[in-house]
Amino acid sequence: MAQIISSGLLLAILFVTSCYALNHVTYRDCGSQEGKVKSLSVSPCTSQPCILKRGTNVTVSIQFIPSASVTKIQAVVYGVLEGVPIPFPLPNPNGCSNSGVKCPLEKMATYTYHSVIPVKKIYPAVTLIVRWELKDPNGKKVVCLDIPASIE
Repeated sequence: MAQIISSGLLLAILFVTSCYALNHVTYRDCGSQEGKVKSLSVSPCTSQPCILKRGTNVTVSIQFIPSASVTKIQAVVYGVLEGVPIPFPLPNPNGCSNSGVKCPLEKMATYTYHSVIPVKKIYPAVTLIVRWELKDPNGKKVVCLDIPASIE
C-alpha cells in the first residue's frame, strides 16, 4: 500500500514538474547589455521549439534584472529567418504600459515583463528564431533573447 502511495506521489510530482518545465523555454542570450534574464516562459508551449499555432494568442513572460537604472523600455521583436531579422509589429511595444513593469526600473531589482501576441492565420508555416529585445531609450538592449519556434 505504501508503495502505491509513493508511486502516486512520484507521478504527481513528475506531472507538476513537467508542466512547469514545458512553459519555461530554452533560449539563447543574443546580446543583453544592461540586464540579465532570470527566466522565460511562453504559453502555450508544450515542446521545443515552441509551436505557435496560427489563429491563437501566445503569452510571453520574461523575468529579468537590470544592471543599471533604466527610465523606460521598449519591446522590439523580430522573426529571424535564415539569419535575417524581420521586424514583427507588437500590439503594445511600450514596455512600461500594460506589461507588468512599472518604469523607471531600478538597478538590480527583479521585474517580470508580459506580452500577449497574436499568431495571425496569414503567417506562413515556418521554423524560425523569435528575437525578443527590451531596449532602453538609447537603444541599448536591456535584455535580448533568441527563442526557437515553429509557426504551424
